[in-house]
Amino acid sequence: MAEPFPLLALEGDAATRGRAYGRAAGERIARGLEVYREDFARRGLEWGRALETAARYAPALEGFDADLAEEIRAIAEGAEQPVEAIVLLNARTELTQGGPDGCTAGLALPEATRDGHTLHGQNWDWRPGCVETSVVLHLKGADGHQALIFCEAGQLARHGMNTAGVALTANGLQTPDDLAANGVPTPIMRRNMLMQTSLAGAAGVLLQSARSCSHAIIISQRDGEAFCFEATPKHVFWMVPERGLLTHSNHFKDPVARGHVDDIGLARHPETLYRDRRMMAALEAERGRITKDTFVTAFADRYGAPDAICRAPAERADGAASATVASLIMDTTAGKMWIAPAPYDGARYMEYGFD
Repeated sequence: MAEPFPLLALEGDAATRGRAYGRAAGERIARGLEVYREDFARRGLEWGRALETAARYAPALEGFDADLAEEIRAIAEGAEQPVEAIVLLNARTELTQGGPDGCTAGLALPEATRDGHTLHGQNWDWRPGCVETSVVLHLKGADGHQALIFCEAGQLARHGMNTAGVALTANGLQTPDDLAANGVPTPIMRRNMLMQTSLAGAAGVLLQSARSCSHAIIISQRDGEAFCFEATPKHVFWMVPERGLLTHSNHFKDPVARGHVDDIGLARHPETLYRDRRMMAALEAERGRITKDTFVTAFADRYGAPDAICRAPAERADGAASATVASLIMDTTAGKMWIAPAPYDGARYMEYGFD
């Protein structure tokens, strides 16, 4: 059974945060870079060329948030890695052109839960090796704002929540418009979103930013509001929870989007259809009684294995390995997060909080 993901407490200015992050996670950052070195070699992309390509995203990062650009440089310093390598980790979706990302997300607002809390979670499917390269960040700002963020070591964010009750998860989507331009790498955008103190502020970051790739991002706020944004480089479509519930996997669901975009990810991941449906069915069956354990059970679903909500390591059609790296559940009302590494091998959830 995999060990829990390490928790890194970070505070101070960008340079201080970044150096501390790089030093504490240096070994995991090095392992992560090796995961992608091997992946690029399989695709026929030489490592030096991959680093050169990653460097192209540096101007977009600097223009988007100079403070986060400084943090990335400091992470590189602390980890004793080239700056381009840390940019690569944050732009890996762009460099791997999506890859076998098969995430399944779910949300239950207070009206649908047993104790009136907001619950928000996701199974994250990606390279099996990332079980050994991911971390949990506990960010503490001088203004008292805090965030708990799950991500690959060296990244600025993937999924998470903050003390304002704002939380987000993201699922990969694919359209022909992806990678046509160098937008803001999504981990950097998500970090900025998690620094916001309102749902509107987090949504505004997504809506106003240049995007390279398509994603479905669910943003929730503990007081009982949530939206799912299906964002492409050119368009943003949005959906709201139905009777307090919302789920998403890896295909476009908004009716306007389905008639407007070429969903090339659906052909690549046809099982996304039943992963999303089964997640919703599991929540629907417990509407009004939903707890953390409801999510634990739903995220353990093995129907269609290996292409299931809970995926054991297996190759996708393109030859890349994929597995459920982590199962994450957030109770944003209580300010608690639970994460189980490699849940296909027996889900053991570790609790993380702001205390």
